[in-house]
Amino acid sequence: MENASKALIIAGAILLSIAIIGIGMFVYNSVSETISSSADMTEQEVNAYNSEFSNYEGIRNGSQVKQLCTLVRHHNTQAADPSEEISLIQGTASDISAPTTTGTAGTTSTEINTIRSGVLSGRQYTVSLGLDPSTGRVTQVGIQINE
Repeated sequence: MENASKALIIAGAILLSIAIIGIGMFVYNSVSETISSSADMTEQEVNAYNSEFSNYEGIRNGSQVKQLCTLVRHHNTQAADPSEEISLIQGTASDISAPTTTGTAGTTSTEINTIRSGVLSGRQYTVSLGLDPSTGRVTQVGIQINE
């Protein structure tokens, strides 16, 4: 009788251990799926993300560049993470993840508004995009006046 009660206690401990391990694996799989799905964007998602900015790439008039400035400002205010913000610069954008520029750069609404106010509607501008090499997403928009 004493052996039977010990056997039942051991069997209960084993079942409890299996249940705890199972719950741990379920939680781990749920968290790893969430992390991998948010960090990795498919090529189609990257193209869709970049398309709203790539429509402005090339030679544009001042009013189109002002619309682009407004778009970048709106994008930056909606960004959940500061690393998702797009830097607006006066000059040529470059394909680097942490842009360093010699011109005026802006990510805040005030900085973008300052750059936007300097854009003249009657002038022509060259708009360039800087992409993050690891993700392929736009991280920088360059605006350069055509002389």
